[in-house]
Amino acid sequence: MARKTLKQPKTTEATREKANRRALMRTAIIMVICGVVLFVPLIVHLFRMMVLEHDKYQSSAISNQTRSVAISADRGSIYDCNMRTLARSVAVDTIFIDPNAIAKAEEDVNLIANGLSAILGVEKSFILEQAADTDMYYKVIARKQPTEVTDQVRAFIEENDLSGIHIEPDTRREYPLHSMAAQIIGFVNGDNVGQEGLEARYNERLQGTAGRTITTKGNNSTEMIYSYEKYYPATDGNSLVLTIDAEVQELVEKNLQAAIDKYDVLHGAFSIMMDVNTGEIIAMATLGSYDPNNYLEVTDVSVLEELAALQKQMDDAREGSEDYLLLQQQYNELLYGARLSQWRNRCVSDGYEPGSTFKTITLAAAIEEGVVSPDDSFYCGGAEDIPGRTSTLHCWKKTGHGCLTAAQALQNSCNIAFAHIGMSLYEKLYDYADAFGLLEYTGIDMSGEAVGYFYQRENLHYNTYVTTASFGQSFKITPIQLVRAIAAVVNGGYVLQPYVVSEILDENGNVLQKNGRTVIRQAISEETSAVMCQILESVVTDGTSGNGKLAGYRIGGKTGTSEKLDVLDEFGNQTDDKIASFVGVVPINDPKYVLLVVLDSPNGAGGTYISGGVMAAPVARDIFADTLPLLGVLPDYTDVEDMSLVNVEMPDVRGMSEKEAAELLASQSLTYRVVGEGGEVTGQIPAAMSMLPGRSQVILYMGEEVPSEKVSVPDLSGLTMWEANMIAEEYGIYLQVRGSSVTWARITDQDFLPGTEVELGTTVTVELTDSTALD
Repeated sequence: MARKTLKQPKTTEATREKANRRALMRTAIIMVICGVVLFVPLIVHLFRMMVLEHDKYQSSAISNQTRSVAISADRGSIYDCNMRTLARSVAVDTIFIDPNAIAKAEEDVNLIANGLSAILGVEKSFILEQAADTDMYYKVIARKQPTEVTDQVRAFIEENDLSGIHIEPDTRREYPLHSMAAQIIGFVNGDNVGQEGLEARYNERLQGTAGRTITTKGNNSTEMIYSYEKYYPATDGNSLVLTIDAEVQELVEKNLQAAIDKYDVLHGAFSIMMDVNTGEIIAMATLGSYDPNNYLEVTDVSVLEELAALQKQMDDAREGSEDYLLLQQQYNELLYGARLSQWRNRCVSDGYEPGSTFKTITLAAAIEEGVVSPDDSFYCGGAEDIPGRTSTLHCWKKTGHGCLTAAQALQNSCNIAFAHIGMSLYEKLYDYADAFGLLEYTGIDMSGEAVGYFYQRENLHYNTYVTTASFGQSFKITPIQLVRAIAAVVNGGYVLQPYVVSEILDENGNVLQKNGRTVIRQAISEETSAVMCQILESVVTDGTSGNGKLAGYRIGGKTGTSEKLDVLDEFGNQTDDKIASFVGVVPINDPKYVLLVVLDSPNGAGGTYISGGVMAAPVARDIFADTLPLLGVLPDYTDVEDMSLVNVEMPDVRGMSEKEAAELLASQSLTYRVVGEGGEVTGQIPAAMSMLPGRSQVILYMGEEVPSEKVSVPDLSGLTMWEANMIAEEYGIYLQVRGSSVTWARITDQDFLPGTEVELGTTVTVELTDSTALD
């Protein structure tokens, strides 16, 4: 049987074409799929770069294509109220090198290092280290160099045709009055950023806005000639005009330093003078101080001695040993603590026990509440067991004050009487402490303000607490809180916001901001305030503040002596340190200025009794004497009974007849005696324009010459004024009196040391102190 074969389909050209199209389709689909898979991440990346991170890459591109050079802005100045400069910026330069340019130009690195080291006083090794980083274009060698140094660098560059050393302008902060008002002004760091004081508080206003020059740059950061350039000018900082009077500030600091030296004050002193009607701070001082021009330098001598001793021990120890590391830690902690301490503005940052100065607030509150009148009577036997107190309450006067009125209680600073005044108020004492602003920040425009702590309101329901609070113990307030409160007591009861910045000026001197009187609340009535002014004046005329008297001025005030109960010695025992203070107001009949003086831990040098009445009141008196004429508050001697307390100027009476001279001398409250028998005055003692006490007897030489011999100043310490005048007359000198006028007061100081040789007729100023004016 024959095999049957299957017939194969006939392949045509059309069939092959159709098959090819299908293959191509499959290939295209596969390629599209692959393309999508491959390009989606790229698209996503491009979307992120071009849309989501557009600003970032644009900034990077601009940075690669442009060179930006900063233009420093001058920091604004700080002025006192009379436009005396307290802080300013001076032009200096920063010296830097371009290591990349030095390497490309193949400049002599050793030549550069040697030259800059000699001019700038920088170690050669440091310069070589900076130049070795050839990938960098900017390495600072020295900052804030004065013009005379910069000129030497320029000459060195030109002489050696160097392209890798550059000079850029900068500014350096300068404080022309050095340590004066240092804690108020503060300082800036190496980058001209405020770190303390007003420099920190107003940093943004003072620093201004830096300018910038932007130019295009070529490959390898080279500059492109005739390329794009954009200039953004710098805007200088604003300036501050303060309420501080620099002359007054200097005199306050001078008198505080004299007190520190005289009374061996261990932990410095601080003081505030404020306008009671506006809240303007006229002066604010903290001693010891520092120089903002060299703010890292420690000024405390005792600390420097401790640091030197530690350094010596470190030098003797093996570097890196356990002993060495411990000493190093102690050294650094002591150094850091000393710096912080001297930078600290204690007037706004530290609390202290106000002691008897707080009695002013207690009495004002009691009178305002109507629970006590100035004539109400109290009895002080020196000690009293008050129900509810765990211990007997003692007055500073051990024998007691006997019967006395409320006004006399403030005059004599009687603790017993004030305990009873406090118990007439109880919780109301808290309310008035609150009303006078003692429980809150004052809002003064300074950095670092603290707030003290007071008793809880409910605690003052108990005799133990209210009696202690009534005379200013076992709580703390800041000096600025107390000054503001006392100002309110005498200004009609108005609690003000204190301030130190009067105006803010732009770079052209236009006023951008002006500060003024801000009333927070009224704590007491104007009637109560007027009564308190009368009582405060009597504290000076008849009470514990008698050493604060100043002839020609009506002064009111209150002394204070408080213990530092929270300060322990190295063995954990309470120290005997005390704080002596005085707060005064002048003129008390028309209050203008309040002054607080605080001496922290006087050591009682020379046997002086430690109290505010003996130590702080005389300091305040001297500050008033020095500063009030500058502030336009002139003395009025109309009601001065004893002109010997007043300094007068000796007129020139030479060439006059005796009658003419007598009339002129009488107008100056001076008497005279005649030596010789001539027709006119040929000489006089003291010389013309000398200052001497009123009622002094001067000597007129008629036809005779004035003796030329000198006399040796006697030692007058411990004498009464009557005794001292007898001796002064023998020696041919005059005595000018400061301080107490009570007959039992004794001389505690004299401006010419015993044995000093002086001309006949010289005036010796002596300090009379009433040592019974305790507190």
